[in-house]
Amino acid sequence: MSFAENQFMFEQIHDEGWNTGKMLYPLGQGVNFSIAVDNIDRLYEKLINSEIEIFRELTISSYRVKNEYIQQKEFLVQDPNGYLLRFTD
Repeated sequence: MSFAENQFMFEQIHDEGWNTGKMLYPLGQGVNFSIAVDNIDRLYEKLINSEIEIFRELTISSYRVKNEYIQQKEFLVQDPNGYLLRFTD
C-alpha cells in the first residue's frame, strides 16, 4: 500500500515468515506509524466524510526536540489489526 511518498507492506499471519513473537489481537500493541502529509486538514476531513473511525481527534501536540519544543498537528486512526497510524503535518 502506498500513501504520498510512504509505502507499507502487510502480511498474513502464518507459521513461517516475519513473525517475531506470538501473534495476539490487537497486534499493534506498542506501535504507531507516523506519516507526514502535506494537507492534514484535508485528509482529516476526507476520513470524517468517509465515516472512518478516528482513534484520536485532530489536535496540536508539543514535542521536545533537544532543547526546544515543536508543535505538530496530528490525528490517529487504528487499522483492523490494531496498529495506530498517526498522520501529522
